[in-house]
Amino acid sequence: MRSYRHEDLSIALKKLLLFLRKSKMTLILLFIIGLYIYNVQNALFANKLDESWYANVQSRLSSIEKGETPSVENLVFDPELYALAGWLYIHGVPPSEFNFEHPPLAKFFIGISEVLFHSPTSMNAFFGLATLLVVYLLSIRLFGKTFFALIPVYMLSLEKLFLGAARTSTLDIYSAFFISLSVLMFLYTVKNPKLFPALSLVIGLGVACKWEVAFVILAFITFLLLDRAWMKLGYFMASLPLALLTYAMAYTTYFLSGHSFLEFLALQISIYKFYSMGSMYTGGALMIWRILLAGVIGPETRTIFYIDEKTSEIIKIVTLKGLAVTPSFNPLTWSISAWAVLACFLKTLRAGEEARVLPLWFISFMAPLSSCLILEYHLIAPTPSFILSIAYILKDGYSKGEGRGKTILLAAIITYLSALAVWHYIIKVPDFIAI
Repeated sequence: MRSYRHEDLSIALKKLLLFLRKSKMTLILLFIIGLYIYNVQNALFANKLDESWYANVQSRLSSIEKGETPSVENLVFDPELYALAGWLYIHGVPPSEFNFEHPPLAKFFIGISEVLFHSPTSMNAFFGLATLLVVYLLSIRLFGKTFFALIPVYMLSLEKLFLGAARTSTLDIYSAFFISLSVLMFLYTVKNPKLFPALSLVIGLGVACKWEVAFVILAFITFLLLDRAWMKLGYFMASLPLALLTYAMAYTTYFLSGHSFLEFLALQISIYKFYSMGSMYTGGALMIWRILLAGVIGPETRTIFYIDEKTSEIIKIVTLKGLAVTPSFNPLTWSISAWAVLACFLKTLRAGEEARVLPLWFISFMAPLSSCLILEYHLIAPTPSFILSIAYILKDGYSKGEGRGKTILLAAIITYLSALAVWHYIIKVPDFIAI
C-alpha cells in the first residue's frame, strides 16, 4: 500500500516538474504582470470619484479663466483636466468645446473608465498592462521564445515613467500602446502585405490619442526603403488614408453635434497651432536628450519660505539655484539608451534583421522632438524601443559568448536586472539639486 502511494507521489512530482519546465516562461511572465499590478494597484482599485469632484475641477478652471488671483488650491493639473474632459466627452460634450488641444480618443477611454469603474485611472492601468503584453509579443518575434524575451517586459514594468503614466489619467500610456502594437503589426505586415490596412487602422487609432504617434510612420517608411521593398512601400502609402479616416471617426460626436467637415479641418489647424507653440520655443532645443541621458530638466531657482508654526509668519526666505531633475530618471536604462540603439542599428543595418525597426522607432521620435520644448512624459513613446534595443544587445552578446565568458556575461545580466529592481524600489531621485 505504501509503495503505491510512494509511486503516485513520485509520478505527481514528475508531472509537476514537467509542467514547471514547460511553463516557466509563462510563470515568469505572470510574476512580472503580478509585479506590475502591485505597482499600479491604486490606479486599478482606488481613485474613485463622484460628480462633485468634476464640479470642483470645473469651478477651479472657471476661476482661472475669469482671471482670479491664482493659488495652489485653484491649480488644475493635466490628469485632472483629462479626467474632466473624458467625463464631459462621454456625456455628449463635443471635443471642440473642451480641451480641444489633443485628439479625443484617449480621453474617451478615460471617460469609459469613469463610467465603468468610477475611476479615471483604471483604463490607464489596463492599457499599461496591454502594452507590456504587446512588448512581450514583440520580444518573442525578435528574440524567440527565450529568457531574453522576458527582459524587456521586466524592464518596462519597473520604469517609473511608464508606471506613472499607467497610474494617472494622462494620455501617453494610450499612445505608447498603439505605437507598440503598430510596430508589432508592421513586422507581420512586412511578411504579409494584406495586413497593411489593419496596420493603418491601428496607426489611426494611435494618432487619435496623440498626434505624435504619427512619427512611427517615418520608421516604417525608412525600414521599407532600406529593404528596397518598393511594392510594399506603395501598399503602405496607399493604405494610409484609412488611418486618416480612422482618426476622423474619433470625432463622431463632433460631427453628430452639427459640425461640418470644413469646421473639422479648422479645428485640426487649431491643434497644429497649439503643437507648434512648443517648437517655437528655442530654449527647448535638444532638451529631450538632456532629460534622457542625464535626467536634467534644466536650471531652476527655488524660493523656500520658513513659517513660524505658532504665528504663521514668514521668518526666513532662502533662494536656491540648482538643477531641476525628473524623479523618473533611470541611469540604468535612459543613460545607455543612445548607445544601445546605435549598437543595435549597426548590427542590424546590413544583416536586414527585423530588429532594425527598433533604432528606426527610436530615431523617428527623438529626431522631431529634439527641436521642441519637451517634458519627460514625451519619452514614453520611444521608451520600449530603447529597452528592446538593450535586450537585443544583451542577447547578441550572450549568444556569441563561449565557455567561461558566457557564464560571466550571464552573471552580469542577472546583476544588471537585480540593480533595476533596487533602483526602482530603493533609490529615490530628488526633483531638485542645489548648486
